[in-house]
Amino acid sequence: MDKNGLTEKNDFRQDAGSTGSQLELTSLMAEYENQFDRSNKIDNKVYIAITFCGFLFVFIIGLFSGISQLKMPENGIQMFVSGLYILSCIAVMGAYVYVLVFFMRLLQPEQIARMDPEIMQREHLERMGEEQARLRLIALYRETINGNLARLHHRCDEFVRGLRFILWTVILAFLCYAIQILLQVMR
Repeated sequence: MDKNGLTEKNDFRQDAGSTGSQLELTSLMAEYENQFDRSNKIDNKVYIAITFCGFLFVFIIGLFSGISQLKMPENGIQMFVSGLYILSCIAVMGAYVYVLVFFMRLLQPEQIARMDPEIMQREHLERMGEEQARLRLIALYRETINGNLARLHHRCDEFVRGLRFILWTVILAFLCYAIQILLQVMR
């Protein structure tokens, strides 16, 4: 330490920088782990949506049982409602198949980038000083996390879009059910 105390201040700045970069690295590593948890949660939600589709399928099959009970229409209104019922049943089944395929596609393995040892080996971190290696790791984690975030946001958006498809399929199924009841009342 010199008479102005500069050496002590520089050591303090270096320790503060090291502490800051260590905190940043720790934070990025935690975010990296959180991304895998979020990806797994999306998968779990997709499984739940597919399970709901199973219950919806039972309801839709019940709608198709009404087709076998159709009788020859006696007038133009019955013919129109019968045709509307058959078309709505076909539309519900088409929407259901689309929803099911949509969610099955969401279950495809997601390519979440990993910080594997090969990346670190290519960077030759072992040859760097501690602070330089830490800063390089911070940059690598940022790249990986930012790339993964874009993928996760896309998957979340797709999941929400799939939920909207389910909603419209359910609405269409209940509309079809209402037409089925109307046909029974008209007899």
